[in-house]
Amino acid sequence: MTVRGAGLVLAAAGLSIWGWRANWPELVALGAGAGALVVLALLATLRTPRGTVRPDQASVQVVRGQPAEVGLSLEVRGPRRWLRVVDGPVRAPLRSVRLPRSARTGAASLRMPVDTSERGQRPLGPYSLVHGDPWGIVRRVVASADGGVLTVRPRSLRVRRSLTTAFREGESDSASRRSGDQHFHALRDYVLGDEPRSVHWRSSARAGKLVVRQQVSEASTGTTIVLDVDGSAYATSGRFSTSWDTERFESAVEVAASLATSQLGRAEQVHLVTTARGARVTSASAGAAGSLLDALATVQLLPPVDTAADELPVVVARTRAAHTIVITSVPDPRTAGSLRRLATIAPLTVVRVGADAAGGSLPGVRVVDVPDAAGLGDL
Repeated sequence: MTVRGAGLVLAAAGLSIWGWRANWPELVALGAGAGALVVLALLATLRTPRGTVRPDQASVQVVRGQPAEVGLSLEVRGPRRWLRVVDGPVRAPLRSVRLPRSARTGAASLRMPVDTSERGQRPLGPYSLVHGDPWGIVRRVVASADGGVLTVRPRSLRVRRSLTTAFREGESDSASRRSGDQHFHALRDYVLGDEPRSVHWRSSARAGKLVVRQQVSEASTGTTIVLDVDGSAYATSGRFSTSWDTERFESAVEVAASLATSQLGRAEQVHLVTTARGARVTSASAGAAGSLLDALATVQLLPPVDTAADELPVVVARTRAAHTIVITSVPDPRTAGSLRRLATIAPLTVVRVGADAAGGSLPGVRVVDVPDAAGLGDL
């Protein structure tokens, strides 16, 4: 019996006793009517059907905002009236779908809609087959089943022209100038994580700082995409505002997804990493963008204390990609310093997202300002 049913029983008893003692027949009749409704509901649901419910998929991947449904396989035996399929806790369901007449005999299938308005990864279900009366007084769970995992990926838009074209042309010229040397490419500043044996000691002594040999084999045709998850980079507009603009961050995630899927058609491999402290690199080859989109589905804004922009040069150097793209909005000075060091490792493009993202130049770094992912198509 539901909370409503228990309330009706108490109301029926209270009204009947109160009306009897006060010699008020109208209250007695009202209490009797409430009690009769409870009895009618019990009689209507006296025979409980039997059945099973089973989701057709253990996991569902969908793009944010795209309509999606989960298929359920049902089997019902016995009385089939007033049957519902409930998504979530039975007492507080997320949604409830009445079993159609065509599905009230034997095996059947049902489509349960899911919410895709927010990016992320969350559980589906559990799903329950519930038998009850039309007044919500009695409710019995006929069958239940665990759900699965829903992954809502960010939207990715088509990029008409690669952001890396100019840098790739420069990279090709540099490679042609050293065509006689199949291994040595250039000298660059030492960054934490470089192999000690790659240090060019003679050049280091002349330069007064450590420099390392960059080999051609270290620079592939791949691209490393870095997403800035520092909340301070997406601060809301306003002189005294201290909150984060989550919609601008969602636009940055969509920009990262659009560039990742676009670069997979132009590069042998794409690497994805965030500025989170201790973040791992997710890599994908052409035609396998799913792992990158799944990683972007779960990224969240973090407070500055949980980010480590100073780790970027080490992480990017280990990917050995030929080009780096950083997606941010208004990077703080710490992140801006790391971007300048990144430019010494490989050609770098910084994409600043948001109408007020412009501001503060980065010498030696190509900067592109876009309002959102749709703005990539105009470049």
